[in-house]
Amino acid sequence: MKSGSIIDSFLLSNPFHRGMVEWLILVGSGICGLVFSWAKFSIFPVSNIFGGLLILSAFVFHLWAEKEHRQAHERSEDIDMLVTSGAYAKIRHPLYLSIIILNIGIALSFGVFLTFIMALLTIIHWIATSLKEEEVLLQKFPDAYNQYKISVRWRMIPGIF
Repeated sequence: MKSGSIIDSFLLSNPFHRGMVEWLILVGSGICGLVFSWAKFSIFPVSNIFGGLLILSAFVFHLWAEKEHRQAHERSEDIDMLVTSGAYAKIRHPLYLSIIILNIGIALSFGVFLTFIMALLTIIHWIATSLKEEEVLLQKFPDAYNQYKISVRWRMIPGIF
């Protein structure tokens, strides 16, 4: 990492630790929202069920993508090879996508507006992480990562992003 900014250091730090902090914040705000009767979605039972399905789907998807990429929970700078098979053959950041889906699922399962807004903010965090990680991977594997970007066009959602 050439840049020494605090934001760069944060975005390239261990994604597992950042994800756990987000999870604790989301679950904590969801519990507080239920205890203190903060504003909730009017479709309360439906949002709970849909949120639970998203959480389950995110875990399954995460495990599938992680199976291909054993170094996924390391700092971006410590990655020593590109993974281009499995989910990585379709999108470049399947693990970050699974975390986004998990966070939205947590927010919907609690049905608390504040938790949902916070989950939406995590999308910005994981997109910024994916962009910064791509910079690092381009520096580390210039030819291979450029070729990978050509063969796998989409970062997270095919046809959209």
